[in-house]
Amino acid sequence: MKKIKYRQYRIYKLLIVMLLASIVGSFVTAGNFLIPLAAFLVAIVLMFFLKKNVDATLTDERIEIVAGNASKAVFTISVILMALAGMVLIALREAYPQYLITGYVLSYLGCSLLFLYVILFKYYYYKKI
Repeated sequence: MKKIKYRQYRIYKLLIVMLLASIVGSFVTAGNFLIPLAAFLVAIVLMFFLKKNVDATLTDERIEIVAGNASKAVFTISVILMALAGMVLIALREAYPQYLITGYVLSYLGCSLLFLYVILFKYYYYKKI
């Protein structure tokens, strides 16, 4: 497949997003959730192939570092908020017993995310680059 220009890439990307939005909007309002899911997966694959065939540099090292720092901050804040919300809901089990399960789910989800983070950190740390 031949390389495409960055301007063409942006136009194709916009067309894919517009088509996906119209498919998802129309089929979800009709009550069908399988076709939008399939369209979403096809759009992801198309975007991947488009991005691979662009002749320009789309990201540089600075963008990668900024994105990594932003995602680390979002992850940290999310896990802390999940843990705090889980502890509060578990602590309020006497007054609001209906929220006990939600508290446990948030607590276990926070622990699972931290466990996954440690595993992936070790994997990428020791991976030969």
